[in-house]
Amino acid sequence: KNRAQRALISSLVELTDWRDHETGHHLVRTKNYSKALAKQLRKNPKYRKKITTKFIKDVFDTAPLHDIGKVGIKDSILLKAGKLTNEEFEEMKTHVRIGRLVIQDIIDKFDIKESFIMTARNIAAFHHEKYNGKGYLEGFKGQAIPLEARIFALADVYDALRSKRPYKDELTHAQVVKLINPESGEHFDPDVVDAFLMIGDKFIEISETYRTQPSASTEG
Repeated sequence: KNRAQRALISSLVELTDWRDHETGHHLVRTKNYSKALAKQLRKNPKYRKKITTKFIKDVFDTAPLHDIGKVGIKDSILLKAGKLTNEEFEEMKTHVRIGRLVIQDIIDKFDIKESFIMTARNIAAFHHEKYNGKGYLEGFKGQAIPLEARIFALADVYDALRSKRPYKDELTHAQVVKLINPESGEHFDPDVVDAFLMIGDKFIEISETYRTQPSASTEG
């Protein structure tokens, strides 16, 4: 079963990478950030029962599927070098709906009940929700957002801010901390932000280790 699970995840990740070759490095870093955050958050008594070893493994294994819905976004938007227009951004936002539908379809067709596929769906569907309810597409707020998506949301934003883009320079870890900290309770779950602030060195280490890592299948 585990081999079949890994094969399914790997093939779907390859599909995403095939559409956008810039994603490989991003996928490796974000799954490692997510794993580090989950492990730190487990030390908080509030999450000790929820964040099991299986939960951490599921997040790590399925985080690379977060943008699977981008296979449904046209190249002119997905691969655009500059900033997106408002109209283009509205279309880009639909990748979370597409991702949710793709994974939900697998769940329904094959009656899969395993936690890893539910985790994959939740991260794909809800990683752009914000703790204050002002994210997309559902506008979920606080605890209504699945924990795995709340964890991944910070990892995703951290990596985006630390990465150079045609329209922006990369930021240092210290600069990113200054941007993320005020978003505690706004964009991000305060508990996730607290966990992040305690493991800054680990985030720096992951960022440097996988700066030029080409494969999303690399273990962390």
